Formats: sequence, structure tokens, C-alpha cells
Amino acid sequence: TLAERVVAEGRATDADALFADAWERESKTDTGMGGGLAIPHCRSAAVTEATLVMARPEPAVDFGAPDGPADLVFFIAAPDGADQEHLVLLSRLARSLIKPEFVEALRTATDEDQVVSLVEGALVDEPASSTGAPAAAAPAASASAP
Repeated sequence: TLAERVVAEGRATDADALFADAWERESKTDTGMGGGLAIPHCRSAAVTEATLVMARPEPAVDFGAPDGPADLVFFIAAPDGADQEHLVLLSRLARSLIKPEFVEALRTATDEDQVVSLVEGALVDEPASSTGAPAAAAPAASASAP
């Protein structure tokens, strides 16, 4: 799962607790954006540092978008109380995802380094304060999410 990836990156302590928090958040409002995109996100006591993890699940996963499942999934996990970091990551990512060329580059990236470079570039394209939350990527992740 993407929660396990956050733990593997050393940015959370408990994948089960993080998954439960993400699932609870998802049950309140779907995070599918349409166009094959989804941004599940949550704040959790299990998270030690705000993190963005991206996956290209095969098959695509249903996140409640009206046009179908997502083949690009971006999971934002932030520590409890890190509201500002959470919102900055979410807003910067959302602004990048409205650019068709950015989405296409993510879909056609051939390796993890390319995906990470694209996502990190999107997160720091504004010269204001940095989020301090580099991206992790799982280009060929399984369909289980978050």
C-alpha cells in the first residue's frame, strides 16, 4: 500500500494506523479528481514528516471520480497538527495536475527517478517557503491504496 511506502521511506511509524486514518478521511469525501487522477490525503499521528507518494496502479483504482478510476494516485500524508504543510502540498500538487503536459509526463515516465524529479519540480516551482516534503514514487505500484 502507499501507507507502507511512507513507512518504508522513514516518514511514518505505523502503516496500519496511517492506512486507517487515510481510509477514514477517504470515507468522508472521495478524492478522485477525474481524468484518471486521485489525491487521497490525511493527517495522522503515525506520520513523522509530511510526505507525498505517487503510484501508477494497474489496474486503476476507484476513488469516486465520476469519470472512472485513477491511474495516477498521489497520497499526501502529514503529521497531526501539520495543517499548513498539508495544505501547501495539496495546493501545489493540484495546480500542477491541471497542466496536461505534466500529467502526460508522469504517465510516460520510465523510471522512479524521472517521476520523483517531475513531482519535486512541481512542488518547488513557487519560490516561497519549501514544504520540506520530498516526493517518493512507486511507478508500478499495486492496486491497493492508500
